Amino acid sequence: MANEDLIYRITRAVYERLGSTVDDTTVEQLVTDIYKQVETTSNNHRAATVDDGAARLDSTEGSAARMVISVFGLDHPGIVAGVSQILAEASCSIIDINQTVVQGKFAMVIIADTTRARESTAELKDRLRSEGEKLGVRIYAQREDLFNAMHRI
Repeated sequence: MANEDLIYRITRAVYERLGSTVDDTTVEQLVTDIYKQVETTSNNHRAATVDDGAARLDSTEGSAARMVISVFGLDHPGIVAGVSQILAEASCSIIDINQTVVQGKFAMVIIADTTRARESTAELKDRLRSEGEKLGVRIYAQREDLFNAMHRI
């Protein structure tokens, strides 16, 4: 079973068990914890027979070291600066960024490399959400591998 499929199935099972009212942070933490346990067991089992390069995640599944950040709200100066400042302070690099304004509505997606981050994913997400409140926009952040698995059709 591919890693992406496993993450998707774990995520679906967590939502089915806890219901749709559970917050995304709780689901993400549970899925991450469960996946790490399964991955550790699987990697230990394969260690003697699998080449290191073959054990890596497929690039289409995304990476736990990258974060997908989505920003939505009414357009005004300082949104890109506010979000990128948080990432710079945390020593995260912006890999890709796309933003648009449609009839005064602002939308942006950033892919950030968190390999050298000075804080945990949860702390970074909290800082981004807090900055979003200050800026009057909604900011959603999630690990890329979990984002890809949860939004797969």
